[in-house]
Amino acid sequence: MYKNGSFVDFQGVTRQFVVCALSTSQFNNEMQEVYLTAYDADGAVEGETLIPRAVFIGVAVCNPLDEWNEEKGKMIALSKAKGFKSTAPEKSAALFTTRAGMISELLVQALLTREVEHIKEDPECAIKGYNQMKARWQEKQEIAKYLEETPENLLELGKKLATLEESDIARVINVALIKANE
Repeated sequence: MYKNGSFVDFQGVTRQFVVCALSTSQFNNEMQEVYLTAYDADGAVEGETLIPRAVFIGVAVCNPLDEWNEEKGKMIALSKAKGFKSTAPEKSAALFTTRAGMISELLVQALLTREVEHIKEDPECAIKGYNQMKARWQEKQEIAKYLEETPENLLELGKKLATLEESDIARVINVALIKANE
């Protein structure tokens, strides 16, 4: 199943995305059964329970430079969901059950709806490094604003200082302090 969504990123650009929920009882290419291991408080194995069905989530977010293509997004999201199911499904499943018949279409739709809302609230969960990109962009915006608000004569002085060696800059600062205290 698929569900589309969008969010407005830190630059004010609307980003389209699609979430895929893959409900399956086949967890790997070897068709091996997958078990959930239960541990007691001391870390000793208490037993294992068969996992008959699990749901894996894949997300595809459109790059702001690309044109949105829903079918391509669905293919990418499905591929990501399939990738999760093949490696440690008991750890990567978004939802699993130990009883057959518990994962219904209605349950998967609710899971998709919640995942779309989660991505809207926190794009970092779908775009690795999103928060770092946002922080860098905000810092650049603050610098641009600061420079825009700085008088022209100080900008010119800053350009001249930028060409000096560090020891010369320290000397200029010391001279300025001496002159200010005269």
